Amino acid sequence: MDYAQNRRRLIRLIRIYPLIALGVLTLAYLLGAFSEQEDPLISQNVIITALYLFVGVVPLVFIIGFITVGRASDKAGLKNNKTHSKLNYNHAFDLPSEVMHGYKLAIITGRAPTLTGLTGDTYLSDASAKCTINKEHVPPVADCECGFYAYSEFAEAKFEGSINPGAFLLDVDLYGVGFKYARGYRAETQVVNELITPRRCQFCRILPAKVFVTTYKLGYDDTSWWQWQIRCVICSSSFKQEDKLGVKEMSARLKLLIS
Repeated sequence: MDYAQNRRRLIRLIRIYPLIALGVLTLAYLLGAFSEQEDPLISQNVIITALYLFVGVVPLVFIIGFITVGRASDKAGLKNNKTHSKLNYNHAFDLPSEVMHGYKLAIITGRAPTLTGLTGDTYLSDASAKCTINKEHVPPVADCECGFYAYSEFAEAKFEGSINPGAFLLDVDLYGVGFKYARGYRAETQVVNELITPRRCQFCRILPAKVFVTTYKLGYDDTSWWQWQIRCVICSSSFKQEDKLGVKEMSARLKLLIS
């Protein structure tokens, strides 16, 4: 099992940790830890000691787990960087010998809906990468970070989506010159095949998502933008009609399939 899978497991455990803690406290209460019973089933001192151990040891286990996973990630990154340092266009692969199909995350921004990567770069559903660091680069360049990225595993992209609220999952194909990296691909051009919407409203997280709505967001460095979400009928009811788009309308605006 690789470090990415271990990281996902640790984060999932942290998410349910409050429920586990509540269950432990409930069990301790039922066993008499917080009462003055004369003849409890288990000694009150034993239960209190167990609670102290739980409070002290479990967070320590999580910390050790993240340190271990972080070190594994750093080692994989160093290994990947050493490999990339030797890469040049003669070693890169082309689509006929390597199918670069993957998944990535994007948000929808702008008054006119536009796909925007989590790094802030906007792009069309069919686009070629541009390097913002060196205009002479034709992405991807081995010693630069330019190019379109995509996860090779659906599970990895879906999990990253769970910790990036407001982001949408994209199914993409990458073309042209490309490199493999630790979690997927980096390539010259990208075609977005499909935008996969969440089943539940991105606001209440309960009711089925039906309508795209846009809100005005304030960002860093005095920048601001419009960001689109997909919400249920109730959570979108307060929006003006000009701030709403149906799924078919959004599909037409972005020029890609939405499911």
